[in-house]
Amino acid sequence: MKQTAFIFGRTPHLSLLELQSFYPKAAPLIEGVSIVSEDVDSQKMIHLLGGTVKIVDIVSKMPELDTDLLFSELVTHVQDRHITFGISAYGRAHVTQAILTACKKLLSARGISARYVETKQNETLSSVVISKQQVTELVVIGDATEYWIGITRAVQDFEDWNARDFGRPAPDPKAGMLPPKVARMIVNIALAGSSPASDRHPMLLDPFCGVGTIVAESLLRGANTVGSDISEEAVANAKKNLEWLRRQYSSIDPLYANIIVADATHLSGHVASGSIDAIATEPFMGETVDSKDVSKLTPDKVKNVLKGLEKLYIGALREWASLLKPKARVVMAMPVYMIHRRILRVKNVVDRCESLGYTLLTGPIEYSRPQAVVRREFYIFQKK
Repeated sequence: MKQTAFIFGRTPHLSLLELQSFYPKAAPLIEGVSIVSEDVDSQKMIHLLGGTVKIVDIVSKMPELDTDLLFSELVTHVQDRHITFGISAYGRAHVTQAILTACKKLLSARGISARYVETKQNETLSSVVISKQQVTELVVIGDATEYWIGITRAVQDFEDWNARDFGRPAPDPKAGMLPPKVARMIVNIALAGSSPASDRHPMLLDPFCGVGTIVAESLLRGANTVGSDISEEAVANAKKNLEWLRRQYSSIDPLYANIIVADATHLSGHVASGSIDAIATEPFMGETVDSKDVSKLTPDKVKNVLKGLEKLYIGALREWASLLKPKARVVMAMPVYMIHRRILRVKNVVDRCESLGYTLLTGPIEYSRPQAVVRREFYIFQKK
């Protein structure tokens, strides 16, 4: 049985849920690495997934690391007589100097001229290094009982992701907003709940679209997309970014995209009832808080902010229920404030989801940048 390892980036829990939206039986092997035991198109999947940084074909397993067997696998998969190679170790696996010395001797004995790319202290090569230096990478994953040996087949296209994050004409002025990779992850998770016919594309809605990050990732994922925002300036910038996206990616040309000015709690006049297959969104989460201003925040001030957000989110979920198809998913971020060692969150939204017509599938799933004062928790709801 063919087995493939998916190695995640900085958001392993969210990345696993994303992977399971394509492969429901994907199973964690160690923290940050999951296994799929079925055929995988590595090149296709690396472009679809936001949270996976490497896709690795598993070629062998061994109870203990055997140097000769380990590098015979590398030699078997080398086609050229001159290679640049590297080794990345995950879990309890470690790359020792003795292993590297044995590898070089083995390759030399087989008539292969090799240059070794050293890893840093974390013992793994980045997708940037692998791409730029065209590295043939051997991966060793140590779980509790054995070692999984693999060859990397695909790595995340960092230039493509960076272009959408930093190259678009109207970037998001608010620090800490969702990056494209996370936007893609929640789009994929949301669309897992839809069952589109083979002759049509699902329809995804982002009711707080801002400058259109989720809109862009939804289109690139192959979904027709509606974005809305109460801010005219945000919508104007989202439209600029959409025009730029269409110039960069011809694959989205056949897809429907519409971005409108609208209140997320009053969308029924703009979007047809029962027309939406999925919602993925990061709603308004309160004013941006800089870490240097955290001392000005008090629990009482934060509670007042959260009370207003609670009203907004409940009103929005109530409105969206009429727009969604049965069993459609909503993937939604909510803020968590870390104030003076206290954790404050919007709790009543989750408590009331049943009465609003939803079932809570999963959550909270934390996502935050280092040192963030306001963190995100994602929740996955399903319309009844």
